[in-house]
This record gives sequence, structure tokens and C-alpha cells, in this order.
Amino acid sequence: MRLPVILLFMALAACNPQADQQTGNVAAETAGETVPTLEDITGRWRITSIDGETLPVSGSEPYLALSTDAAGGSVGCNSFGGPALYAQGRIAVHSWGGDAMACLDPVGRWENAVAELFRAYPQVRLSGENLRLRSRDHVIELVRSDTANGQDRSPDPMRIPVSGVVPQDLVGTKWTIRAINGQTASSSPGDRHVQFAAETWQGLASCATLFGTHRADANRLSVDDEIATTEQNCREDHAALDTAFAELMRDDPHYLIGPNGELIIAGGEHVLTGDRAR
Repeated sequence: MRLPVILLFMALAACNPQADQQTGNVAAETAGETVPTLEDITGRWRITSIDGETLPVSGSEPYLALSTDAAGGSVGCNSFGGPALYAQGRIAVHSWGGDAMACLDPVGRWENAVAELFRAYPQVRLSGENLRLRSRDHVIELVRSDTANGQDRSPDPMRIPVSGVVPQDLVGTKWTIRAINGQTASSSPGDRHVQFAAETWQGLASCATLFGTHRADANRLSVDDEIATTEQNCREDHAALDTAFAELMRDDPHYLIGPNGELIIAGGEHVLTGDRAR
């Protein structure tokens, strides 16, 4: 009679997503994984595996370097990287790119996986000296490889002087929105923008113009939940961009202004990338 009871228990667990989530949380705690601070992840890391495939340790060491405003590295062929913003346990990047040398598999496959992961706003988790970056489709495992006293922590793998960017004021700036959550489709492709005055902001991602108030402190925006909007009259997928834009701004997001006029705004489940309007 014990078997039916066990089956019943398993069926109830399968029908209870909250129980599954709690089980996952317990597993994460058991593994000792935490959401790291920026200081925790800054430095140089050796890439040990990509999507479960172990990378070789001979030859050029596959690595990733992270700083306050950049991410990049190499898996043995091209160098890759770009401006990056770490906020709320995720990394958002702008203009992720690399050298253009053709690479044979498996290196070429690894490079593509790294690029796809970083463009998907990956989660970051730390367990001791081990770091895990995870997106919906890819997982990268790393172990710290810089020295204990902080030497050899080069965050400049693409030889781009992005490290040490001083936080800039958004007041009086206007930006062309490039993408929200990686999506570039819009009902107003030529007019997408976000701009900031002393206490107010406005933006058009797709269908409706949004208006609100804000306060900026270092690289964090505090936005009033009361966001006004013009009439929205467009198809569903375009309207979804407006919703994502509003949710992003209400999440008191972090922002980064890169050295070449790149803008990243990231918070919660959303990320906006843009370029300084000309």
C-alpha cells in the first residue's frame, strides 16, 4: 500500500510550482550559491566549462575579466567584450563584439555561446571561488584566476579603455533607444528615445510616450511609480515593449554611460540599450 501513497505525493508535488520553487531554493542554498556584489566578481576568471563542455587548460587559458563597467575575454581564438553593467545579480551589455578571425569548432561554438549568453542578460551566482553565469540557453562555469591581492585583475580584454568610467549625470541628455530586452521591433522605429531633465523624464519605446519623475544617485535611478502615458494604439508585440519599458523604469534601475556614448539601463527582468542622440 505504500507505493500509491508515494505516487500520490509525487503527483501533488508536480502540481505545486511553489513547492518546486522552494525545493530549488533549498538546493541553491545547499550548494552555497549567493548573489554576489560587484566587488565579489571584479577580476579575472578562468572559464572551466561552457554548456557542460569542459574547456582545456593547455595553451591559451580561456578566461573572462569583469570590471565596474566592462566584461570580456577569450576562449583561445578571438578576443571579445564590451561595456557592461552589473546590477541585481545580472549582467547587461552593450555592443558585445570581438575580433573577426574565423575560428574552428569547438572554439567557434564556444565563442558563439558566450556572445549569446551575454546578450541575454544572464544571471550571476557565486559559490566560494566558483562563478556561474546562466541564461535561458547557456551556462558558463568559472573559477577565480587572479591573485589574492588583486594583481593581474585586468578588465580590459578587448583593449578598449572602458575601465574606470566615471558615473555621468543624465540630466540634460537624450538617447536613441536601440533595444529593450534585445528586441528592436517598434511601431515608431525612427522616433524611439528617452531623455532626462532635472527632475523629469520621458521616453518612446514603441507606441506610447511615457512621462515621469526621477532622482538620480550615482548610477541608480529612483522613478516615481506614477508614470503617465499617451494613448496606446498598436499591435500586441509592439505594445509589449511599452509595458517592459514602464516596468524597467519603475524598478529603480541602475544605469551606465559608456565612453563612446553607450547607454545601459537595467533592473529586474528588463534591460534597455541606447546611444547618445545626435
